[in-house]
Amino acid sequence: MSEPDSTKTGNKLREWSREIKRGFLEFWILTLLRRESLYGARISDLLDEMTEGRIQLEAGTIYPLLNRLADNGWIVAETRVRDQGRGPMRRYYRLTEDGSQLLSAMVEQYFNTFDGLFRMMAEDFRSVRERLAQLMEDVD
Repeated sequence: MSEPDSTKTGNKLREWSREIKRGFLEFWILTLLRRESLYGARISDLLDEMTEGRIQLEAGTIYPLLNRLADNGWIVAETRVRDQGRGPMRRYYRLTEDGSQLLSAMVEQYFNTFDGLFRMMAEDFRSVRERLAQLMEDVD
């Protein structure tokens, strides 16, 4: 016997959401490292903050991912003394030139993919946009 449609839909949506997040993790990390060098726990904290809790990475996820990015030459790690020389040493990660080129290509691919998707969906969602515009006029 198959599951009810609502359960099947909910399960599929959760699976799809996990895949989207997994596919974007490297993109998000490279984007953060484009701004500044960061250590692993800070990257996790920033992703948590910036996504309002939707992306929470445990050490068992973030460090293998950072190691994989480093092994491929997209980022490099350097051990540094913590701020103001107090506390244990930390491994800070920074984007390499190759990583910067990869990120630029990822950004271009992202916009091309979503531009195509939004163009494809535009006709289907035109009525939603028209209703939203009408609601905005009513508010004014």
